[in-house]
Amino acid sequence: MSAVVDNRSSELAGTRGLVRVALRLDRWRTAIWAVAVAGLTQVSVSGLSQVYSTPESLAGRAQLISSPAATALAGPGYGLDDYTVGAMTANELGLWLMIPVAIMALLTVTRHLRAAEEDGRLELVRSAPVGRDAPVVAGLVAAVVATVVVGGLTFLALVSTGLDAVGSLALTGGIVMVGLVFAGISAVASQLTAHARAASSLGMAALGVAFLLRAVGDVRGPESTSVLTWLSPFGWAQATRAYVDERFWPLAIGVVVAAVLVAVAFWLVGRRDLGTGLLAERLGRPRASARLSGMVALTVRRQSGAILSWGLGIVVMGVFIGLLAGEIVDFVADEPQLAQMFPTGPNGAAASAFALYTVFLAVMAGAYAATAVHAARTEENATRGAIVLAGPVSRVRWLGSQVGVAAVAATAIMLVTGLLMGLTATASLGERSVAQLVGATAVTLPAVGIMLGVAVVVMGVAPRAFGLVWAYVTYVGVVGLFAALLPDGSDVLSPFTYTPQLPAEAMDWPPVLLLAAVAVALNAAGLAAFRRRDVVG
Repeated sequence: MSAVVDNRSSELAGTRGLVRVALRLDRWRTAIWAVAVAGLTQVSVSGLSQVYSTPESLAGRAQLISSPAATALAGPGYGLDDYTVGAMTANELGLWLMIPVAIMALLTVTRHLRAAEEDGRLELVRSAPVGRDAPVVAGLVAAVVATVVVGGLTFLALVSTGLDAVGSLALTGGIVMVGLVFAGISAVASQLTAHARAASSLGMAALGVAFLLRAVGDVRGPESTSVLTWLSPFGWAQATRAYVDERFWPLAIGVVVAAVLVAVAFWLVGRRDLGTGLLAERLGRPRASARLSGMVALTVRRQSGAILSWGLGIVVMGVFIGLLAGEIVDFVADEPQLAQMFPTGPNGAAASAFALYTVFLAVMAGAYAATAVHAARTEENATRGAIVLAGPVSRVRWLGSQVGVAAVAATAIMLVTGLLMGLTATASLGERSVAQLVGATAVTLPAVGIMLGVAVVVMGVAPRAFGLVWAYVTYVGVVGLFAALLPDGSDVLSPFTYTPQLPAEAMDWPPVLLLAAVAVALNAAGLAAFRRRDVVG
């Protein structure tokens, strides 16, 4: 028994020091995430309170949210019979607070586990009297602390708007629980793969699956009555029924699952060698494609996993939205008073819904583009970038190839999504929608390019502050979904504010061309800044 205790102690040796280092390294990232999420929460809830200040307006909003399309995008729809601002916050805003926190937790664990191991830092650390499990504990503690800080500040933001403290605790408890679950998923993924980008891709794929399970489950069974909803951490969090009749026991499911995932991660770390993953690496093709060579071919091979996972998730969401088009039209037809809530357009309610959801899909494509630039940052931190740059490869060519591949991939993802969404919408509505929806997705591409450009500028100017990029992605996503509810001027930094809302609106070329010019300028400025700064290595 004493030998077992001594062995466990040796495996955890140095944990306290690593935890202090991890928390110190993450202090500014955590602060940025906390302020961004809590600030957007406070502004959004205040806007909801002002716009929906009468029982009649709340009842009308409840009817809108009960539609299948809104349920798929937001949540199970608790408290619709007596809709309040609190229930509206939980139903319509809660999921979009959980997603960025889940991404934050995923990236935090990957950064401290797999990225640190990949770039050789962990090997140096382990050369000191540090146990095998200490880095895992440090990475998980950093993620837990960041998640709790974001949740705590969000709780204060909710209470400051006058919302009930118990309901606010249920909502933020769900947010924290989701972060813990995805921290556990990232810890397991970091043991399975040998590269940080692959671990991040696995985590993001799990997030996409969780979102789709909840969306399909909530449509099939409102108020969390579908089995599919209970297979998703988002479903557990929303099942707390915040601001309606709170119940906290669903949070226990997430805590148990997170604990099991952490236990699995500890079990896996002892069954692999340092610097390797448990999943066998796929060998590259012996010959590059005749059409792709050099840095472009290398970048495509490295990013193929992320492109496929993000692309599949976005395309599936688009197909799902297209299939619901007929139900949207039927729902509004049955509730004529809801017609005033949809902007007028050539195709009525369906066009308005497609305009909103296309922005959502474009934000997801922008998030993929940000991960592609973050992968370049990871390559730099691992000194592989410096090795490549030591040869006959310029800095602009090295980073530019990765930015170019991300831009082409995001473009292809959006156009394929528009095509398939149009085909499914045509089948659902009984009228041709392919050209309209391909055009709707195409017109968002300059805005996606601006999101990519912001990431490139941060990469070139202040790479250690890359958390700012994720804060910006979160801001753009919240503004894209809730712009009508936010104070005037709060959407000024979102490129989608200036994008024509096709197919609900007519095409307007000048802002699209201007956005495209801004996107080109941002990416060029980021590449120029990268050319002039020092490179890790």
